Amino acid sequence: MHNPEDLRTLIVKPKINDIDLPILKDFYTMYLMPFIYTYTIADEESIRQLQLRFDDIRLCHLLGLESIATGQVKYKDLSQYRGKNGWKNIEAGNLTFKHLKSLNQKKFKNVKAKFVYFYLIPDLLEKPLGVIFDKNKVNPPVKIESEILFYSKHENAVIHLGIDKDDKDDFYYPRTFFVEKLGSNNTADKYIINQPSITVKKEHRTIIV
Repeated sequence: MHNPEDLRTLIVKPKINDIDLPILKDFYTMYLMPFIYTYTIADEESIRQLQLRFDDIRLCHLLGLESIATGQVKYKDLSQYRGKNGWKNIEAGNLTFKHLKSLNQKKFKNVKAKFVYFYLIPDLLEKPLGVIFDKNKVNPPVKIESEILFYSKHENAVIHLGIDKDDKDDFYYPRTFFVEKLGSNNTADKYIINQPSITVKKEHRTIIV
């Protein structure tokens, strides 16, 4: 079983049996939550800066945990798979891959790519490619909501981190994380090809005090 330090130094993606939700939570805690990332974003019309941070309440949504539980548990219990409750349930050992598989094996397999590519998010944040994202420009349209998509290619896949502005303060937050597998018949990333490109430069990463 890998630990968070192992994940940070991997060259190839881990096997699903070598990780679990507590490991991903600890990885998130060590390598994402302590920092604020500042970027300069430029397109043909403007240049601006944004700051991105990772809070504990975002983790379950990034990993798609609620989507696995939806339809499998009572509606009132879905709150245990998101936000602060989900975070605490991972911490307590109540939320694990074994539990999620018992809820919905098929949906777990659909979400599995999020788990095995999650370790790449810190690398993505160092030198992201970027687009201004409009879900209606994807063919067929998707439900994904994000103002900006950061992305990078790794092996035969493209990893995406969608970010949005928090209405309550000046920070951006990670809204979605997903993986698009590329094969011999699928060499174009449908989430990127019709979107306006932006230049993204990471200015610095500061520790939250």
